[in-house]
Amino acid sequence: MIDSISKPKLPKGLSYVLKTSQLENALRDAGIDCHVDLVYWVPQSGGSILEAQYWLPNENVAYPRVYLRTGAVLSNARLPASEALLNRAIPQFVAWLKGILDLPDDSSALQGTLYFNAT
Repeated sequence: MIDSISKPKLPKGLSYVLKTSQLENALRDAGIDCHVDLVYWVPQSGGSILEAQYWLPNENVAYPRVYLRTGAVLSNARLPASEALLNRAIPQFVAWLKGILDLPDDSSALQGTLYFNAT
C-alpha cells in the first residue's frame, strides 16, 4: 500500500497532522491497492494538510502511483487539524483515488492533471 515514506524531523512547536497508520487503514478499508509515496512536509504558507497527485505509468516508471504529501501545523493546532483530516480530508481523498482507479484505462479523464488538495 504505502511503498515509501519520507518523514523529516520537525522544528520545535510543529506537529505532523497525519499518522501513517490512519492512511493505511483508510486505504485498506476502501480496498485500494495502489503504489503510494508518502512525504511528510512543512508547508511554507500554512495551507495543505493533505495533497496528492496521481501519475500514470510512463517510460521511466511502469506502474501508476500516487505522490502524497501531508503537512505539519503548529502543535497547538494539531488536534483540530487531525480531526478535520480524519473526518473530512481522508474520506474525500479515498473517494477521489477510488474514482480514478475505477476509470477505464482509456478514459479521457486520466489525461488531465489528477490533483487532490485539502487545506
